Amino acid sequence: MPTSKAPFTFHLEEEYLEKMKFIAKRETRSLSNLLEHLCRLQIEDYEERYGEIKLPDFIKAAKNK
Repeated sequence: MPTSKAPFTFHLEEEYLEKMKFIAKRETRSLSNLLEHLCRLQIEDYEERYGEIKLPDFIKAAKNK
């Protein structure tokens, strides 16, 4: 099934990766879904403390394609 989500690669300590896999399995999520969920929580927390993050219009336009 096609997705509009952007792929993203990053480096992570092996121990952290294994622990994240453990948490994902315990929460019946995929690792990707867990990481996306944690990003969403972090963004919500940040915006509660500092206000909404305003993205430039060209980023919003690319996201809506």
